Amino acid sequence: MPRQLSRRTLGRATALGAAGLAAEPAARALAEVSGVPNASVDPLFSAFVERVGGVAIVGDPLTERFQRNGRVAQLFANFLLEHWPQNAGTDYEVQPALLGELVSGGRYFHQVAPFRSEPTVEYIWQTRHSVRFGFLELWNRLGRTDLLGLPISEEVLEAGGVTAQFFQRGKLSYLSTRAVPIQIEPLGRTYLATLTDGIDADYTVNPLAPQSPGDATSLTLTVTNTGADTWVAAGDAVVQLGVRWADSHKPSTRATPALQSLPHDVAPDGSVSVDLVVQMPALPGPFRLQPDLQTGGKWFTALGVRAPIVEAPAQLATPDIRVGLLDISDDNPGVDQATIFSTAGLEVRDEGGALLAQLGQDERVAIRRDIPNQMHVLDLPDSTRLQTVGKVLIDPVEGSLLRLEETAPQWTYRGSMEFAWLPNYRSAWVVNSLPMDDYLSGLVEQNDNIPWEALRASAIAFRTYAYTVRGPRRARGALFDVAASTRHTPTLYTRDQVYHGYARELSGTRLRDAVHDTRGCVLTYEGSTIHAVYFSRADGRTRSWHEEWGGPIKPWAVAVDDPYSRGQTLLGHGIGLPLRSANAMAADGANGEQILAAYYTGIDFEHVY
Repeated sequence: MPRQLSRRTLGRATALGAAGLAAEPAARALAEVSGVPNASVDPLFSAFVERVGGVAIVGDPLTERFQRNGRVAQLFANFLLEHWPQNAGTDYEVQPALLGELVSGGRYFHQVAPFRSEPTVEYIWQTRHSVRFGFLELWNRLGRTDLLGLPISEEVLEAGGVTAQFFQRGKLSYLSTRAVPIQIEPLGRTYLATLTDGIDADYTVNPLAPQSPGDATSLTLTVTNTGADTWVAAGDAVVQLGVRWADSHKPSTRATPALQSLPHDVAPDGSVSVDLVVQMPALPGPFRLQPDLQTGGKWFTALGVRAPIVEAPAQLATPDIRVGLLDISDDNPGVDQATIFSTAGLEVRDEGGALLAQLGQDERVAIRRDIPNQMHVLDLPDSTRLQTVGKVLIDPVEGSLLRLEETAPQWTYRGSMEFAWLPNYRSAWVVNSLPMDDYLSGLVEQNDNIPWEALRASAIAFRTYAYTVRGPRRARGALFDVAASTRHTPTLYTRDQVYHGYARELSGTRLRDAVHDTRGCVLTYEGSTIHAVYFSRADGRTRSWHEEWGGPIKPWAVAVDDPYSRGQTLLGHGIGLPLRSANAMAADGANGEQILAAYYTGIDFEHVY
């Protein structure tokens, strides 16, 4: 369904966090009192103003008190204060409204990849922005989020050489030639001007379906003039429609559609529909676009008009992965065959694709290796015995899941299977072939009830490991990409991820949700995916790859302090992400990307499908 957004509905009426702006009544009230000279601090707000530093901090009062969204409010030069009677007697009885979000028009500001904070530079995971040097010092001095809120932009260069940074409730600026270089910006005056500038807009946006990287697509917009001024399609005051990328995903260089003229003048309450052709980036990723109107070289969002952000995903098909489920050899005592059946039926074919058998629900085929005769023997439910050479391919009927009796109790798997022989090891194998995300959803390395952001971090680490080892193993002709566990695959002992297939999903589907939420996302270092090993528990620090396993130094796998595991004992190899610390860090409020950046050094986040 189309989504409709506007400054009126999202800026003036909709609650933003703990504060909201009233619709037309509040706008009229502000307009009526905007010219009040020598306004004084209302007694309702005087204690708060005094506590935070007086009018030197909040700015001169611009209005008398007025009703705003059912609350008493007063606009100051730097902040908009609201009275919350339900919090009477607490420090939250008076709160600054989200004025920075309103004046910035909700426009996208480039976000930065997570990094480890330092005394002079701090990464703020909640908004994926940073606060640096003098701005950080003043933000701390002003009580951090209490007055300014969280940063919603990085430092941006504005007219006159001013460096500025938007926060949820306010704005800071820096200019070296001023007597006081760092100052609080008078957003209250700016906001007051936006309410009477005659400019406002509603957007109706048709969602974009996922596109292939590099393809062209069309974004259909209907824009309604909800302001007081006519939008002219030509002349000095022309209004044009454009679109900007609203994400920090790679590739960072990509085509931005040219500004498009309106097909005709649009009077107040009039609408216009426009199709914008967008060239998708050449690489996959969850990209986003933000349409915006422009007049006189200024975007409407810079004039306080809120614009929507539209999801514009570029996706490749999900890659497959081949998982070694069962090793039939002398190294795996008691296992001499593979017994395969399904929840609704299956087909058995030889390596050339010829149909050997069709079986119904729960009907079993037992496959074993006849070593002296160099062939496979298949025993069917009707006592028929077949012999074949090469691989045996088993595909479930649509909607069916395959089962492998010898791996009970997990034994149920998505995808298809094959039975193959590795002559160098004198062993036969059952291999499960399935989409990568189905495989990741079957890993049991983390419980389903851990904090959501820890699941997201784990899903990205799981995918990165699998995707990284898959490539070189296929390049050297390995029968499978990863082994399911050492329990059922002792001949080729690996430290791969423990995979229980569909049985894992029966314990909860939140991991599958996290895999979907992070679709295609992997960890990279200098453009290459990393061998993202992880372990159970640290002991106050992690280990470097070189320290534990030797070989060249891997700069993304160096030892780091881990405050979440102090006083505990090491459980595992100690390299990379400690899963229990990831859970604790998420419970402490960190997001998935911040967790991963804390333990894998210098990494980036890219998408491979």
